Amino acid sequence: MPVNITTYNPRPTPVHAVDARVKIVLMLAYSIALFCVHSWWGIGLFAAIAVLVAMLARLDVRRTVHTLLPLAFILAVSLIANSFVLDVRSYDPANMPGAVSAGIFAQSPAIALVGAFGFVPAGFVRGCYYVLRIILLLVASLVLTTTTSSTEITQALKSFLRPLERFGVPTHDLATVVSIALRFIPVSIDEFQQIRAAQTSRGASFDTGRITARLKNWATVLVPLFVGLYRRADTLALAMDARCYGSARATQLNVRTFAVEQKALLGAGLLFCLVVALFG
Repeated sequence: MPVNITTYNPRPTPVHAVDARVKIVLMLAYSIALFCVHSWWGIGLFAAIAVLVAMLARLDVRRTVHTLLPLAFILAVSLIANSFVLDVRSYDPANMPGAVSAGIFAQSPAIALVGAFGFVPAGFVRGCYYVLRIILLLVASLVLTTTTSSTEITQALKSFLRPLERFGVPTHDLATVVSIALRFIPVSIDEFQQIRAAQTSRGASFDTGRITARLKNWATVLVPLFVGLYRRADTLALAMDARCYGSARATQLNVRTFAVEQKALLGAGLLFCLVVALFG
């Protein structure tokens, strides 16, 4: 079945109505503040905000869990690496690295399990903290991509780059390149899946056999894929040239103004992230 990696889901929610520039800046500030906080009450505030915004955006829980599955291995390794120690005799709670608070388990000794191999309660708490931080970072990214279309992201990028026009930087062309790249990603994925399904129906095996045979089978997928991408790029270039792209300054049909409530929301969000990052 074809795979579509676009996550934008148009819905009449308060988060969808927020200006894309505000969402991008707040997401970046939220991500930076997450790595500046080292206390559980600080990460708890960020988790509460993430849950509240996700509920306002009507984020699909099943889709979010499905997105977390590829990170399950990384999260598990991070938790295991912090939870266990190879030599419990050399473990000293006072000399453990890491600035994340372990709470009441900070001074807990390691528990021997098999020989010198043991479990570290403080490390387990810190591991849970790291895992939660990664999950919150992913949820913030999903809220942005779910409530913001690629066109809005491109227009926001163009707005951020607008001051560079004074130095002769072609900001409109850069924004157009980003927009085309975002639109080509799902198209390329769909075409890849179609070519692979076609080659599989012809008897090509991509999971069994010798490595040389697998490489040859993958070549029958990648070569047509790149040929198709170049053909699409050539067709797009001809279409843009036929529409006189670059001969005149492009205009926008719907120009979004930076309203007062958007500025207030941006200021409140940045202030919240700053305060929690400094005192958390």
